[in-house]
Amino acid sequence: MKYLLAIIFIAVPPLRPVDVGPVVSDIESHLPAGHPYYDSDRITWVHEGTHGINSRLRNLYGCPAFYVLKNRAVLLNEPDTTLAKVARRVPKSLRGSVYSLYLIQMQGYWNQQPSYVFDEWVAYTNGAEARRQLGITSRGETVDYALEFCIYAACVPWAANSDDPKLKAFYKWQVERVLRFNPHGLDKLKTAQDAESLRQFLRSYCGSTWTKKNLGF
Repeated sequence: MKYLLAIIFIAVPPLRPVDVGPVVSDIESHLPAGHPYYDSDRITWVHEGTHGINSRLRNLYGCPAFYVLKNRAVLLNEPDTTLAKVARRVPKSLRGSVYSLYLIQMQGYWNQQPSYVFDEWVAYTNGAEARRQLGITSRGETVDYALEFCIYAACVPWAANSDDPKLKAFYKWQVERVLRFNPHGLDKLKTAQDAESLRQFLRSYCGSTWTKKNLGF
């Protein structure tokens, strides 16, 4: 995976020793004892625990923060847009099953913090990694939703007219990370008639070479 030099990872040391299995241990060790994020479903445990870690880091550093496993997190600036504007950028044909929940309903809570899209994206991606490492054959929707958020996350810098290099590098790194779970999961983006403007943005934003290699257009 590329772009490591462009991303500034901060070290996030564990708070306590934990041994409850792959990925789950990683998340759990970065949460304080007695936290409210435990779930009997380990994928949900990882997903919700990721939100807990992100929240703790956001409060600590005073900016959007995203924990990406292996004692690493990324800090970003809040994009200068709104969740409502991001939602309007998403082509109708690419509005998946969680679009209404996260991009419409959550405007009442996160409209001024569009980085919320990345918070959910990272939580689903960490959950997908837990599913892979734990060999869980059910819960395939966590991969589907991580892929769905590749589209929504692209619309954040698009709506913000942002060229922030930290945001750009993180977006590209995250897309590559998600595509490891399903290399063809974004194929619809290549052909959707109403997504040409988004494709043009991505070519410009991510570079034509990267876009062709990773997204196929």
